[in-house]
Amino acid sequence: MNKFSAFVRNIAIVCASVSIVATSSGTLTAGGFQLSEAGARAVAMGFAVVSEPADATTIFYNPAGMRYLKPGLSASAGLSWIVPMARVTGPTNLNNFSTTDYNFWSFPIPHAFIAYNMPESNLAFGVGVFVPFGLGTNLDPNWSGRNLAIRTYLQTVTINPNIAYSLFDNKVSIAAGLTYSMGLAQLRQKVTGIALFQGAPEPVLNLEGTGTAVSWNAGLMIKPNEKLSIGIAYRHNIDMKYTGEAKFSIDPEGTQPLTAPLSALFVNGGGGTGINLPFDLRTGIGYKFSEKFTAELGFDLVGWSSYDTLRINFDRLPGNPAVAGVRNNPRNYKNAIALRLGTEYTVNEDLKLRFGTYFDQVPVDQQFTQPFLPDANRVGISGGFGLKLSDKLSMDFGYLFIYGFQREVKGSEFNFDAIYNAWAHVSSLSFHYRF
Repeated sequence: MNKFSAFVRNIAIVCASVSIVATSSGTLTAGGFQLSEAGARAVAMGFAVVSEPADATTIFYNPAGMRYLKPGLSASAGLSWIVPMARVTGPTNLNNFSTTDYNFWSFPIPHAFIAYNMPESNLAFGVGVFVPFGLGTNLDPNWSGRNLAIRTYLQTVTINPNIAYSLFDNKVSIAAGLTYSMGLAQLRQKVTGIALFQGAPEPVLNLEGTGTAVSWNAGLMIKPNEKLSIGIAYRHNIDMKYTGEAKFSIDPEGTQPLTAPLSALFVNGGGGTGINLPFDLRTGIGYKFSEKFTAELGFDLVGWSSYDTLRINFDRLPGNPAVAGVRNNPRNYKNAIALRLGTEYTVNEDLKLRFGTYFDQVPVDQQFTQPFLPDANRVGISGGFGLKLSDKLSMDFGYLFIYGFQREVKGSEFNFDAIYNAWAHVSSLSFHYRF
């Protein structure tokens, strides 16, 4: 069989595999704001890639894997496209409630990595740029929960240099790195009650802040033999402090300022908040069952307990702008686990097929669930492929379908009992080049 015929056959196998994944998925969801979409191979394998590196994206999933890449310089870059969807019915604790669909909003999440595994040495080093936390929600400005959320957006971009060193004849690799993160946070909601009492339009609060933070990460990989591999990777908390401005307006876009008498009660001014983004501990055990088939079973622990309270500081307190003040929003998140399974099958030297699944535990009790983050237990089903395009260039594609279990909130701490349904589609494409 000539090269062209083999390529056509591989494309046909890929198309059939993608069809199987798409038709078996059903309806999908994504919850929370932690992102793991830093490589298409990982997306296709349910993010179970901690113990078996294949390219420079290992800098994100386990930097110790750099020592098991081919010697020399390699680079990976790509884009993941996340399309979350959600629906809320509420407040169900009141007689007059309705069902509201979240507005369509998609998120392109880029990733880029470069790694150098030094020939005839025990050292490797590299750097990655990725988005570990992000996403947002957007609702109609007149929906029933507009006092809690209209638009919410969070994005964190991280630059992460790492160094890895191998021991015991390359059977053990250890790695460590520093992270420098830049964050953006936006919150938009309406101030209800006071405006209606005065017969004026409801003021719209727009908060926007930026911040930076320095943290660290580490990794360990053990390969006692050719078939078994063990990986452990840890990313420490990112304690982000945001500073910015609180603005009030009549319209959600912030183009029409308030008029008297509301303008005397709600005055633009400085503000800020802090979010201690959680640590992430990933573990994985990989096994090579044959020359063609490998699998990894993963267990993750995410330190969501650091997200206990959302404190918003105002230089001019809403309703009493003569003084500064703090508004506390209890979050009471708890540490949560995730179970992951990823598989990879080598069809031939030019094509690999991948499938995965996972379960993510919801980190927050139902009474603290709010519409700006409709979190729930969720499962993911994924699949994809890797194609060798030349001796130096290859590409990966991954598709992830996530389903969030319906969550019914009763006894809400925010007087907003509701029923939430959420789902999402994730597509990811990565290119890899060996220099």
